Amino acid sequence: MPRHPLSHRLGLWIMAFLCVAPLVVSETLPAGWSAAWADDDDDDDDDDDDDDDDDDDGRDDDDDDDATPPSRRSPGASAAPRQPALPRPDFAPELVVSDLSQADLALLAAEGFVLLERKTITTLALTLDRLAAPPGLSLAAARARVRLLASGADADFNHFYRSSQAEPAARATACTHANCAAWAAIGWPADRIGTPSCPLTTRIGLIDTGINPDHDILAGASVQLLPRAGDPLPSGAVHGTAIASLLVGAPGSRVPGLLPGAELLAVDVFSRSAGDERADVAALVEGLDLLAAQEVRLFNLSLAGPPNSVLSRMLDRLTAPEGLDAVIVAAAGNAGPTAAPAWPAAHPQVIAVTATDPRGRVYPGAQRGDHLALAAPGVNLLAATSVRGARGKTGTSFAVPFVTAAAAVQMSRPAAQTGAQIRTSLAAAARDLGAAGRDPIFGHGLLSAAALCP
Repeated sequence: MPRHPLSHRLGLWIMAFLCVAPLVVSETLPAGWSAAWADDDDDDDDDDDDDDDDDDDGRDDDDDDDATPPSRRSPGASAAPRQPALPRPDFAPELVVSDLSQADLALLAAEGFVLLERKTITTLALTLDRLAAPPGLSLAAARARVRLLASGADADFNHFYRSSQAEPAARATACTHANCAAWAAIGWPADRIGTPSCPLTTRIGLIDTGINPDHDILAGASVQLLPRAGDPLPSGAVHGTAIASLLVGAPGSRVPGLLPGAELLAVDVFSRSAGDERADVAALVEGLDLLAAQEVRLFNLSLAGPPNSVLSRMLDRLTAPEGLDAVIVAAAGNAGPTAAPAWPAAHPQVIAVTATDPRGRVYPGAQRGDHLALAAPGVNLLAATSVRGARGKTGTSFAVPFVTAAAAVQMSRPAAQTGAQIRTSLAAAARDLGAAGRDPIFGHGLLSAAALCP
């Protein structure tokens, strides 16, 4: 048998190594690295995956038309290595405190604290201060110091809250209208809402990202955007437009809304910072105040974050029977079944909503807990994108509008009802899922709207 030259044998060895090496690397990656590197599109960044209109006509309705997808890279071009995503911060490097007295503020100033901003929350008759800690004092120590003061008991970090959107879903199944399976699952009485026997008079307050009111799916919808002063860098319109379309989308569009005749008042409380889109407590409280000033009693909060003393106090006042007596619906969050309960959903007077698929199974990424009140469709729904078209969406964010819509119909009944009565009635009508009775996965069960209209 002839012997091949040394160079030939070396070439064969190199080719064999190149074929095997990728397999060896993929098997030795630490668990979780692929997820850390992958862009699962939960950042509302208006990229290709978020905003494709899912049509098969060959047209590209993406918001980001000038981006070059990796699959179109020039032959021979080498891709820069993808860096692991940096952890997103949980709070700004500052404190928030409500109703801090002038005497206590002066004392803190003498100790080196700096007042960054003072806002008056008019409708709730309180002030909201943002404070910077003295140099050399940790934020935790600064919070502990402020809490020692008579008027500083609710001092807390200026926590961040993010929309509860999960990864983009697969294309929603076509049917007689965009989300007919979801509507059927809860018995949505679309043909009777707005009739004399089932009036719709309740206005809905939406706390979210920006909205594109010129979207074709929102044509003819009553959407009023309330400006928030001093917004440093307004957010995009991906998440807010999607939520608005589920609520008030035009009847003849690809995404008919649950309540196309409803009046929607919206506030963008989110800002962009280094690729992160988030709302801090100060902005969230200000947004709630703007809606309360318009005498809105029903709030849709498709966002989630950590517990916060100032936010808790705000929610206490909004839902108090002697005050606005508001009904607040919030997303359970998508941090997974072992994560701690998210806020504002975990507040005792807030209706916490988890998401289910068309077969009544809970969305795997949904957070759980004894605070959960209701489940609603939130997997593979069709919703508007930020510029034009629509695509599938998944997450507890998108389950919230179903419960908000049901509360709006019930609150529009001629007989006056308290916030507590609305919450109790929706819970009592739910179809039990999972373990018998209320449970930490489905709450009281799947929202049932069949009896909303006579």
